[in-house]
Amino acid sequence: MSFLRTILLSLGVIATCTSHASEPVSFSFRGCSDAQNRPVPAVAEAALPTLFGIGSTDGQPVIRYNPERMPQLLPETRAFLFAHECARIRLNLADGERSPAQAERADCWAANTLLRSGLIKDAKDLEAIATDLSLVGDEWPQLPGPARTLKLSSCSPVRGGVALPQGQTASPQWNACMQACGSRLYACGRSPDCVAVFNQCTAGCGK
Repeated sequence: MSFLRTILLSLGVIATCTSHASEPVSFSFRGCSDAQNRPVPAVAEAALPTLFGIGSTDGQPVIRYNPERMPQLLPETRAFLFAHECARIRLNLADGERSPAQAERADCWAANTLLRSGLIKDAKDLEAIATDLSLVGDEWPQLPGPARTLKLSSCSPVRGGVALPQGQTASPQWNACMQACGSRLYACGRSPDCVAVFNQCTAGCGK
């Protein structure tokens, strides 16, 4: 099974689990492979102080994650962050300092992967992820760093990827509306009622 098909199936599990949960759930991340197409395991660790992190076992990379961290994040945002960590391994960026340039490169790889998978549809879905992450504030140290403003709409398509749709940059009004909806969701939590209110709110933002 190809890397993309595997990660698509895996990310589908993520979205299903988080969208309907009123209590913390056990996430199952899998489907990453390194530059030599060797499987990279993902291991849940309740004691991990961050949402995701890259470690090693017997000299091989491992993606570690804490499913209890940052429960307010959207399912697509969690999928993006997992894909970001996978990108660092895939692109041989796992070792050394996490520079802004490396983070941007991994962000673009992750964005293209999610577009190819169909988990997200267009540039506005990417804007929603960027907006979600813009709300984390002082919690950025729990996420794959460095702290940054995502610029996913400026990413070029990677090999085999899908170009971001042209002429679909979100308006300032749409951005402000989505950020307001996200702020309410952050304050409310991830219960079904909160998610329903969030969906109604974002539907009013238009397309």
